[in-house]
Amino acid sequence: MFRSRRNTSNLQVFAATVEQILLTVGIDPQQARMSTQEGFGWSFRRGSAVIEIYISQQDSTGYLQVLAPMLHLPATGLLPLYRRLLELNLQLTNAALGVYLDVVYLFSERPLEGLDANEANTLINLVATYADELDDKLMEEFGGRLYGRI
Repeated sequence: MFRSRRNTSNLQVFAATVEQILLTVGIDPQQARMSTQEGFGWSFRRGSAVIEIYISQQDSTGYLQVLAPMLHLPATGLLPLYRRLLELNLQLTNAALGVYLDVVYLFSERPLEGLDANEANTLINLVATYADELDDKLMEEFGGRLYGRI
C-alpha cells in the first residue's frame, strides 16, 4: 500500500512538471487536461497537429508518453506510405512513427526515472514540432485525412 501511494505521488510531481512546461509554451494546462483511467493526460494543438501527453504507470514503472495522432490512412497506396514512414523513422531523433488502427502516430516514450524538466520539455517540443511539420507533408504526398478533421 505504501508503495502505491508513493508512486501516485511521484506521478503527481511529474504531472506538475508537465503543467509548468505547458504554461511556458502558452498552453493552459487546465483546459488541456484529459480524463484518463490511470495517471494524467493533456491534449493541445500545435499548428495543424494534435499533441497528447500522458504520465502513467505500467506495473511499477512510470512513463512519460508524448504522441501525435497525425493522419487517417488513405484508402489506397499504403505500401508506399509504409515505406516512407520507415524511411522517416531513420531521420527522427527520440521519436518514431507507427500505425494503430487506421491512424499514423508520431510518438516518444520514456521512463520517468531520471527524467528532468529540461528533457521532458525537449521531448514534448520535439514531438510537437515533428508532428506539425510531417502531418501536412504526408497528407499531400499520400492522401488520407488529417487527424481530428472531418
